[in-house]
Amino acid sequence: MPEGPETRICEFVYPPDTNHMGTLYGGTLMAWMDKAAGVAGIRRAGSTTVVTAAVDGLTFRVPIRQGELVELVAQVESVGRTSMSVRVEAHREDPVTEKRELCTVGHFTMVALDAEGRPTAVRPATV
Repeated sequence: MPEGPETRICEFVYPPDTNHMGTLYGGTLMAWMDKAAGVAGIRRAGSTTVVTAAVDGLTFRVPIRQGELVELVAQVESVGRTSMSVRVEAHREDPVTEKRELCTVGHFTMVALDAEGRPTAVRPATV
């Protein structure tokens, strides 16, 4: 069951983001997905800092091409004492036709940190 609202971030794929085939670098997509997971984690944790502890099950299904829009959708799926499991989906979209397709799914474990950089409790869920 989701543990909070979705976080949505959009990015355009520009030439510096692509390889010689004109498709988005996997590392760039991973960084964008990590950013979305971080924002979702910060919102849920009630902490200004969360860090990535693990990335599990990152699956690249279809390539994303230069000129396409990428929408990242992050959702906290579960919460432990200091950590959260965040599912992030990356969808590609043609900005002209608005055709949309799920491209990549990843699961990120995010840990909330206090001001000294130590793991801190995630705030209780609000009703």
